[in-house]
Amino acid sequence: MTGTPTTKADRPARTYRTGPVTRVLRWISVLAMAAITAWLLIAYPSLPETVATHFGPAGEADDWGPKWSLMVIAGVMVLLSLPLAAISTRPRGFNYPVEITESNAQTMYREGERLMVWTLLGMQVLYLGIAWSVILGGGGALLVLGIAGLLGASILAIVRMVRAAR
Repeated sequence: MTGTPTTKADRPARTYRTGPVTRVLRWISVLAMAAITAWLLIAYPSLPETVATHFGPAGEADDWGPKWSLMVIAGVMVLLSLPLAAISTRPRGFNYPVEITESNAQTMYREGERLMVWTLLGMQVLYLGIAWSVILGGGGALLVLGIAGLLGASILAIVRMVRAAR
C-alpha cells in the first residue's frame, strides 16, 4: 500500500479521548489488584502450610503446594497488572491484526486500548477467583468467568479491529 506508515514510529499520533467507561474500568482493575493482594497478605498467616495451587476446568482444586506460592501469584499479578494499565494508555505502539493508516488509526487505537483494559479487568476476576478459592474455597465460578472474560475480550477486539479496517 503506497503512502501508508510502515513502522510504529510512523503511525499517526493519537488524537481521540479515552472514554469514561474505559478510564473507570482501568482504575477499578488497578484498585482490585491492590485489594486482592492486600487480602492475600492479610490472610496469609492464617492459611494452612499446603494450599490449592491448580484448578481444573470446573474450578475445583486438583493440585496443592506450599502457601508461599500464593506470594508468587500475587507478585506476578502486580508485575503484570501495573505495566498493563500503563501500557493501555499508549495504543500507538501496539501490534494490530491490520495495517494502521491515517483513516483507521484512531479507531484501531481506541479498540487496542479497550482490549488492554478489558484484559486487565479479566485478569483481576481470575486473580479474585484464585484468592477466593484458596482463602474461602468455592471460587470456581470466578475462575471460569475470568478465563471467559479474557477470551471474550480478545475475540471481540480482533473482530472489531478487522471490521474497523474495512
